[in-house]
Amino acid sequence: MRTILIVDDEQTILESFRIILKDNYRVLTANSGEKAFKVLDEELPDLMILDLKMPGMGGMEVLQKVSQSFPGLPVIIVTATKDIKSVIEAMKLGATDFVVKPFDVDEIKLLIDKTLRSKQLASEVSYLRSEVNKNYGFNEIIGQSMAIKGILDTVERVAKGDTTVLVQGESGTGKELIARRIHMQSPRQDKPFIAVHCPALPEHLLESELFGHEKGSFTSASERKLGRFELANTGTIFLDEISEMNLSTQGKILRVLQEHEFERVGGTRTIKVDARVIVASNKNLKDEISKGTFREDLYYRVNVVPICLPPLRERKEDIPLLVKNFINTFCRDFGCRTHDIHPDAMTLLQSYHWPGNIRELRNVIERIMTLYGEKEIIMPEYLPREISGSRAEVTVDTGRPALGAEESLDEAVARVEKELILQALERTHGVQAKAAELLKTTRRILKYKMDKLGLTQEDKGEAEKENKDDLVAILP
Repeated sequence: MRTILIVDDEQTILESFRIILKDNYRVLTANSGEKAFKVLDEELPDLMILDLKMPGMGGMEVLQKVSQSFPGLPVIIVTATKDIKSVIEAMKLGATDFVVKPFDVDEIKLLIDKTLRSKQLASEVSYLRSEVNKNYGFNEIIGQSMAIKGILDTVERVAKGDTTVLVQGESGTGKELIARRIHMQSPRQDKPFIAVHCPALPEHLLESELFGHEKGSFTSASERKLGRFELANTGTIFLDEISEMNLSTQGKILRVLQEHEFERVGGTRTIKVDARVIVASNKNLKDEISKGTFREDLYYRVNVVPICLPPLRERKEDIPLLVKNFINTFCRDFGCRTHDIHPDAMTLLQSYHWPGNIRELRNVIERIMTLYGEKEIIMPEYLPREISGSRAEVTVDTGRPALGAEESLDEAVARVEKELILQALERTHGVQAKAAELLKTTRRILKYKMDKLGLTQEDKGEAEKENKDDLVAILP
């Protein structure tokens, strides 16, 4: 329910407004300018109706201070006579509209409705303009793999309701894109989408950012501040990396999910909120529960519809589509001539393990387009060394049948990967961190490869003995 503050020194006027509006609005009253600001210190109404002629702090002074301290708060002024000069002055100070005493009940209701609709429309236009100005070349979900098709089908289904969604996946896989897609396909699509990247906010400020704070609630709180949940009201709030919240803040998030209400930091008034919540994490939340760093009750509350995003290395068939999209976008933004990529360069991109996922791929293409934007085709030598060099520095001659003979390409690649990993482990006496460094990869990727190939530390001795004569690898 919208809140309206009536400011007038005549008690009969205040009571008249209360009777007229009580069925459709929450009505607050103040019989002086000083009391109006006391109310504003505790409340944040959606509209103020202000009498210009009051003893003490007059309506003009109130209007001026409201315009400075509460920008965006619409004010309808009330005047007893058709004082055009005062009305013009008030409009210059920021008044939204005016009404002349004695006013018609239907007239004031229509004026209030029109003013509140205009405020909402202005907010929605501002939001939509910010969305349009985003670079959607980087905000589209690109892919034709079965994994992506399945995820997009789930997104379409879940977008229709208000169910809480948990998006899981490694950093750079596009968790926020999924959250935005859900929002833009939902009935809330023309309402705010507020994204909160939890690790970017210091722990002592996170609660204030989420729920807002009252003036004086802590040392630097010089004025009231609305939190992200209030800003997301009627829309969607996306809490990225929710596992980074402390347990106390997690408890407050749980209350919002269950009761749809909260208090600002330092405040006592309960604030109702209607916002759809989507959360994301690059960690396994069940593991975090076991560690005691994530609340089990919150996990079951957010894990209503889980969406798991695969890393880029598990959907390499989507790399050509992603690369083409990034080329087109950077070509348009940078004014480049580049329009295609050499097949050998694409092969290198598809062979790379992409620990940074789509974000890393985007950065690579941006780097190339910045340095070689005058070229029409991206050549293999334009690629960063960690991509082009990884293949050039390892040469394999197994003496086995060539492609198309006794084994498939996938089988050959798996065999060579297995042999290289075993040789690296042998040379480093089984120390995975050193083996990963030798293979110019990360320990996490090495462990992933070992698990995928079914390798254990015990395998390395026998396999190395069998393959030693066949394998020639350039390793430091």
